[in-house]
Formats: sequence, structure tokens, C-alpha cells
Amino acid sequence: MDCGGGKKPKPSPAPPVDALGDDLIGEIFLRLPDMASLASAALTRKLWYHVASDPAVFRRFGSLRRPPLVGFLLTDRGDELFPRRCSNLRFVRAYRNPNLASAAAVGDFFFEDLPAVDSDEEDEGWDWEDDEWRLRGCDGGLLLLSRGRYGMDLAVYDPIARTAVFLKPHDVFTASTHMVRYAIVVDEADGSFLVIGVDYQAAVFSSRTGKWTKFEDPVSGELDGYTPPGDGMPAGRFAYWRSDTKKRRSWIGVERILVLDTSTMEWSVINAPFPLGESYCVADMPEHGGLCLFSSKEQTVQLWVRNSIGGWVLKKEFPLMNDWMKKVRRNEWMKRVRILAARAGYVYMEFWSIRKPNSYLLVLNLRTMKMAVFRNDSDEPYRGPAFPFFMRLEPLLDPDNNAHPNSV
Repeated sequence: MDCGGGKKPKPSPAPPVDALGDDLIGEIFLRLPDMASLASAALTRKLWYHVASDPAVFRRFGSLRRPPLVGFLLTDRGDELFPRRCSNLRFVRAYRNPNLASAAAVGDFFFEDLPAVDSDEEDEGWDWEDDEWRLRGCDGGLLLLSRGRYGMDLAVYDPIARTAVFLKPHDVFTASTHMVRYAIVVDEADGSFLVIGVDYQAAVFSSRTGKWTKFEDPVSGELDGYTPPGDGMPAGRFAYWRSDTKKRRSWIGVERILVLDTSTMEWSVINAPFPLGESYCVADMPEHGGLCLFSSKEQTVQLWVRNSIGGWVLKKEFPLMNDWMKKVRRNEWMKRVRILAARAGYVYMEFWSIRKPNSYLLVLNLRTMKMAVFRNDSDEPYRGPAFPFFMRLEPLLDPDNNAHPNSV
């Protein structure tokens, strides 16, 4: 029955999500909890895919997304201080995905197919028989190599595609008795890379510009005039160099870490909160404020985070001694845990014995505490720098693409 009143007007429909604009959708995406949520959103519609694929958004989730692990590159110590010598290499495969198995099978992890280049050191009369390439770093599916006694020939090599970019840092560094310490950091969003060199000064090469850039202030001053003894390691957007204080007793009694934030190009020095001699790595963990540390103490992994005033606090401990490790420790004298890297909720380690040359490579899931184990059956000890080799993260799937990305 009509009581004389008119029909109530229908409420205005909510504006479509697409009408919010790319910037606002991007801000919403940045509040998603994990990479899986971003990938699901990208598959919903074309516009969302383009927003989710934006480098600024993708980089936010890059440290939360586990890259496909192909294997571990191990080096030996030898009888001369690295990198003045060419290390022996060993590659330990670590995968369960058939696509990764194919990548490992065709990968040139000993860079045997890398083209030869003319060395300026030879032109200057150096006769060191140093025409072999040395492994200096690894990140994002790329290897950083150097040639020559003083590392004045550099190559960034993709061992899967077998392509290389050659660099000559002669304009920023000169051959001398002091060795430049390098690091490589790859941007997963677009595959570009930075090569950072540290000597009495520092410089960075960007693949985007194709140029070396010197830093205005000598970063060696951050370490009281003492440059790091070894090459740097990548950790997300960070590159870092250990001081290895315990091995150099003439220096100060604290482990110090030289860190470059490649997003701001700012240097800092960290005093490690754990005792000298403990194995550790730097990690980029947005869920814990960014820069974090993982250390090893008596078969336990420790996570260190910053507090509100910039100090270090022990956030959590992860015991490793399950039944398998107890058995191996007892039967094979495996006692030492070396932390290699930490990415996206996983810690990559080596479990080894001072008495035997073989070892086990470990991948620990910090959320489930499940651990994958890969045996290194070497007859010779490989106790030099070690690098997990990850394939570069694949871009997000287009909604029209039905393919599935690789996973470990």
C-alpha cells in the first residue's frame, strides 16, 4: 500500500576500486602482509598487476619473498691470503624443483665459458700469471669476478645465461699493494646491479648509468684507517664488510661491521653485540625495522634487532639441535655452524667439523623450524668464503599468463 511517500532514493554505488588511482592502490598494496597477498592481487586485474609490478612496490616485498635456491658455491682457503690467489671452487646443488635442476645442470658456476679480456696489468709489465678469474661476490643470480693480482679487471657474470658485463675501475682505484674489497648488490625489481669497492676510498659502479662514482669522504676513516680484510656480502639493500677482529689481534677487541645502505648511499659502522669469533651475517628484514643480525652460538641461531634508541637486543633464539644434528655431531664430529646468509624468513648455514673436510649445507625455515639438508661430500676442506646461489626472483605473473614461477 502506498502511504503517499515517494520511493526512497537508492544509495550511490561505491566508486570502483580502479577509480582510486595508481598511487592510492599502491599505498594499499604496501599494507599487505606478505608477498603471496601481493601476487594474488596482481592476478586479479590488469591495473592491479601494473601497480604491483612497480619497482617501488615490488622492492618492498622483495625481502619477504624467498628466491629460488640453486646451490652453494664454496671456496678453499689455500696458502695465500685471498684474493691474491685463485681459490679452488666447489658447487653443491641444493634444489628439489625440476626447473631449478635444469638451471643447475647448464649453469657455468666455474665460469669456464667466460670470454678472455686484455688486462691493463699485463700492459704495465706485471708478470704474475694471474689470468684466471676469482670469485669475489654473488647476488641475484650474478657472480662478481676479478682478474689480475690487484683485481683491476672485473666481470659481472650470469652463469645461467652465460653473459657478462666487464668493468675496469682504473679511474677510481689504482693497482697497489693494497687490495680493493668488492661487493655486488642486485636490485631484484629490474635486475640492475651495483658493484661497490672499498680501499682507502670507496666507489660504486651502477649498471643503470654505466659509470663509477666516488664517495666524497674516505670510508676507511669509519674504521680508524683500517680497511676490511675481505670482500663484502649482500643483504637485501645493504652491502657489508666484516672486520674479523679475532683473526687480527693487533686491532681493537670488538667486531665491527662496515655497512652501506644502497637505497640512501649512506655508510655506517656497527659494533657487533655478540662475542668475538662468532659466525654471523647481516639481514634486511622490514618486519623488524630493516637492518638485523643473525649470529651462531653453540648450535643456536640468534636474531638481533634494533631497539628504539638504536641499540641491539636479542629478539629470538632458534635451537638447531634436532635428532639428526645430534647424531651427526656424535658420529662425524660436526660441531661448528657457519651462517652464510638470511633471506625472507630462511637462514642458510654450513655445519662442519674441524677434523673432516665434508660438511652439510642447511636451510632453516624460521617460521616452521623445518630444516633442509644438503650434503657436501668433498675430500678437501672448503673453508673460505661461501655463497648461496639464488636465481633472480621472477616478476609477478600477468593476469593473462597462466605460467607458474619457479619455487624451491
